Amino acid sequence: MKVILKQNMPKLGQVGDLCKVADGYGRNYLLPQGIAVLATAGATKQIDDLKRTESKRQDRLRGEMMGVAKQIEALDIRFEARVGETGRLYGSITSSDIASAIEEQLGIEVDRRKVVLDETLRTLGAHEVPIHLMPGVVAKAIVHVEGDEENLVIDTPVDLGLDEDGNPIADLVASESAPSDSDSEWDQGDQDEGADEA
Repeated sequence: MKVILKQNMPKLGQVGDLCKVADGYGRNYLLPQGIAVLATAGATKQIDDLKRTESKRQDRLRGEMMGVAKQIEALDIRFEARVGETGRLYGSITSSDIASAIEEQLGIEVDRRKVVLDETLRTLGAHEVPIHLMPGVVAKAIVHVEGDEENLVIDTPVDLGLDEDGNPIADLVASESAPSDSDSEWDQGDQDEGADEA
């Protein structure tokens, strides 16, 4: 079945495209939903009108999105995060966090899936983050990740020192919590007595 698209359809085509689809898909979904019309002689003449209308709409939308891109690029997006001495974050800054910060500052909702991160931000400093607003319009936001000085986490192990006998305190604590050989013999004796009673 051949149809002419009235709306952009991912993986199928753009407005005005002539597409060949399965009969059931066209008859049961595309035509009843108003997404496409059957490709007839009269409908093919309407392709040009549809394409002109869609082109004007896309141009208007592209102009609006370019304005939004300039606003996003002018933003000062900053995050404070807990960090260790090595500069690595405990946790990370995600695309959802960045989208929320943009929405909070501009009042414009940005879909988190349009914020393109190869991986979440886990280091301090300035990061350039592309935001794909629409095909052909990409805003490059600068995201600053700063360490929270109040919540600095020390990565190095703590030296607990020595007791009066010169043994490391950490070893002493570990040996006190571990069961001794005499405890295990006593437990074994209890189990043997329980077996005799049964």
